[in-house]
Amino acid sequence: MPEFIRVTFADPRDVFIDGQLSGRTQATLRVEKGTHTIHLGEPRNYTPNWRRPRVEKTSPIKPLEVSFDQI
Repeated sequence: MPEFIRVTFADPRDVFIDGQLSGRTQATLRVEKGTHTIHLGEPRNYTPNWRRPRVEKTSPIKPLEVSFDQI
């Protein structure tokens, strides 16, 4: 069964999940249940450098929110 995340950042950016380009910030993205490494690629003007959340028990209307801050 699919799980869902929404990655947020001040500006539109590419989102990389487990090393693969997977979508854009502010969009609801579909992932497999489990732990995933998420980052925004270059330039590295955000913090933290990456997040590694466990994704489970989500839905398209209640995705896991993963946020990055601009530096």
